[in-house]
Amino acid sequence: MLLSLLTKRYPGMRAWLTQRLTGLLMAIYSVILLVLVLVYTPSTYADWLKFSQPLWWRFATWLFWICLSIHAWLGVRDVLKDYVPHEQIRMVLLKLVVIVLWLYMIWITVLLWNL
Repeated sequence: MLLSLLTKRYPGMRAWLTQRLTGLLMAIYSVILLVLVLVYTPSTYADWLKFSQPLWWRFATWLFWICLSIHAWLGVRDVLKDYVPHEQIRMVLLKLVVIVLWLYMIWITVLLWNL
């Protein structure tokens, strides 16, 4: 039944499900981050550097940012579709959002992987 809802017959279901799944992954990451910060309590720069160095944590943080970008894109796209009636203005705004999200992804990749 779920697969039949994700077909072209119901185009909004994929976006809805994607936004819910990315939100769930971001919530799980946030809880794990909170628990780890409470357990390890990093207070100095060296502590924070040591906290963020494990490969699995950098990958989890990068995955969080990917989910955040997808989640933001879907939300902003729907808001702009609803509240910006002029199509050319809406397309320009959507392109600006895509550019900003890609810049954020490049920035976080450089920060996390020390490129």
